[in-house]
Amino acid sequence: MPFALCPLPFRFASPCGCAKFGRWGQRQRLALLLVVPKGLAKKKQPHGLPSAFHLPISAEDDPDQLNAAIDALMAFAQPAIDKSVAQEGFEERLADLGIPLEHNWRWLSNLRLMRWLLQEPATDTVWRFVLKNAYRPFLFTRRKFAFVIGNPPWLSYRYIQRGDYQAQVRELVLQHYKLLEGKDAHLFTQMEMATLFFAFCADRYLADGGTIAFVMPRSILTGAKQHAVFRQKFVATADLLIDRERVTPLFNVPTCVIVWRKDAAKKRQASVPTLRLQGDLPRKNAAFAEVWGSKLQASETTYTPPVPMGKSPYFERVIQGATIVPRCLWFVRPPETARVIDRDRPQLETDPSIEPQAKPLWKGVRLSGSVEAEFLFATLLSDDLLPFGWRRFSLVVLLLSDGELLEIDAALRKGKTGLADWLRRAETVWRQHGKVSARVRSVYNRLDYDGNLTRQNPTGVVKLLYSTSGTHLCACVVDVRNVSGWQVYDLPVQGFIADTTTYWLETDDPDEAHYLCAMLNAPMVDEFIKPFQTKGAFGAQKGKGERHIHRRPFEVLPIPQFNYIHPPFPNYPITELPLMPSPLPS
Repeated sequence: MPFALCPLPFRFASPCGCAKFGRWGQRQRLALLLVVPKGLAKKKQPHGLPSAFHLPISAEDDPDQLNAAIDALMAFAQPAIDKSVAQEGFEERLADLGIPLEHNWRWLSNLRLMRWLLQEPATDTVWRFVLKNAYRPFLFTRRKFAFVIGNPPWLSYRYIQRGDYQAQVRELVLQHYKLLEGKDAHLFTQMEMATLFFAFCADRYLADGGTIAFVMPRSILTGAKQHAVFRQKFVATADLLIDRERVTPLFNVPTCVIVWRKDAAKKRQASVPTLRLQGDLPRKNAAFAEVWGSKLQASETTYTPPVPMGKSPYFERVIQGATIVPRCLWFVRPPETARVIDRDRPQLETDPSIEPQAKPLWKGVRLSGSVEAEFLFATLLSDDLLPFGWRRFSLVVLLLSDGELLEIDAALRKGKTGLADWLRRAETVWRQHGKVSARVRSVYNRLDYDGNLTRQNPTGVVKLLYSTSGTHLCACVVDVRNVSGWQVYDLPVQGFIADTTTYWLETDDPDEAHYLCAMLNAPMVDEFIKPFQTKGAFGAQKGKGERHIHRRPFEVLPIPQFNYIHPPFPNYPITELPLMPSPLPS
C-alpha cells in the first residue's frame, strides 16, 4: 500500500502548535504542545490552564474513534455552551464512542484548553485540523507500507528555533540513527533535516522489502562531511538515483531523487545506477507529459560516492581568515578629493568597492575620519586572488596592537584618539544594524570571531593563501617577513591579515609555502576535490557552480609534509619551479 508523507512523523508543526510523542504509563500518547500565537499577548490565561493537548493513543486505537472524539471536543468547546453542560455532554459522548473511562480526565483537560482558545478573542480556526493530523503519524507506524514517497523539508538544524524541537532532533540524529560520527558531532548544526526525514520514514513506515523515494538536495551526493554517514547507509545502497542538476527552472538548489529498497542483506555498491535528467522547461511546475522527450531528456549513467585518499599533515595548520565584517566599517581608502594626505594620521572613508557585496542592512553605510597609520593593514579578498599571485590588496583599519584588540578606552589610554573616534562610530553603527548572538555580542566579537584575527602574525612569516570557496581552487604566497615600504592606496601598512574569504597557513620557510602553492594550483588537485564540494544553483545546470572549498584539499588528499631531503621536485629549488601543474608525490 503506498503512503505519501509530508510532515516529520514524530512531530507535527502548525501555526498554532507542535506535537511530539511521549510516554504515559504503559500506553503511548501524543502531546500537542501549544505555541501561543503573538496575538494572544493580551488574552488573560486563567490559573492552571493546561499548556498542551494530550491525546491518549494506544496500539489498538481506531482512527475513526479518535476523529469522532475530536469532533465532539470541538462541538462542546463552543463558548455558547454552558461550561457544566459542555462537560457533562462531552463525557456522555466519550462513553458512547467507547473511550476508556480512565482517559476522561485527559479529554476534559483538553476541553478546558479548547474552550479558552475559542473564547473571544478566538485564537484560530484550524484546531480540528491540527488535532486530527497530530496523531496520525503514530497510527501509521502500526501499518508498514510497500511504498513511501515524499518531498521532505530542506532545512538545516541551525534554523530550528524551538529549543525542545532542537533537543529531539539532536537525539535522533546523534543517538538513534547515528547520522553523524562522534568525531563530526561539531557539524550537527549543518545537518540537513531531509536526511533525518528519510532515515525516520524508512525506519518507522517502510515494510521490509518496501521502497522509499524522496526528493533530496543534491548535496547528499557531494563530499559534504555532515552527510557522510547518510551516503554510506542509503546512497551507496540505493537502487536508483535521479540526478536533476541540469533541469531548469526547478528549485533554488540542485536536487536529486533517491530510490531505496529496505533490505537488511543489501551491501554498499562501488557505483549506483543513475538516471540523469537534463532540459530547459518552459516554466516551473510544467506537466511531465508536456516536456518529456521534447524539453526533458534522460541518460543512464552511474554515481560513484567520493572517497577521500587520506588527510594531509597540514590539515590542522590551515585556518580560515579573519571575519573583517561588516566591511563598511573596516575597508577604507583616502578620499578621492583629498589633495594632501597626512601619512601619520590619514583621512579615510569606507572603500566604495566593497558596496556590491554588502548585505542589504549594510548597503549605504559609510564611515569617515582620520586614523593613526599604525592601525592600517593590507588584506586580500578572494576576488582579487590569482593562481600564484593577486590583482590588488585592500586597505583595512584593524584595531591591533601587539596581537591584541584595542577597544575605545584602551585606544585612548595609548593616546590614539583617531582610532578611538573611528571605533566610537563603528560601535554606533553596529548597535543600529548588527546581529547579536551568544557568541557575537559586539562588533569586536564579530571582527575576531574564533580568534581568527588575533591568532595571525601580520609580519615576520610567509603566508600561503587560497580561496575559501569558488568553482576552482586558487592559491598564492604572500611573503610578509618584511613589510617596510609596503603601501596600499599610497599609504604605509603595518602588515598583512588574511580575510575570511581565504584560508591561510603560516611558515618560516618560503620554499614550503611555494611547494604548497604549487600543489593547490595543480589542475588535478582542483579536479579531485570537485565531488567533495557542495554546489549552488548558479551555474549548476552547466555542471558547474561548485562552492565551499574550506579545508577540502588537505582533508581528502594526503599532501605530504615538505621535505628538503626528499623533495617532490628534486631538480629545482621550490622558489624557482616553473609555474606548471605537477603530479602529487607518491
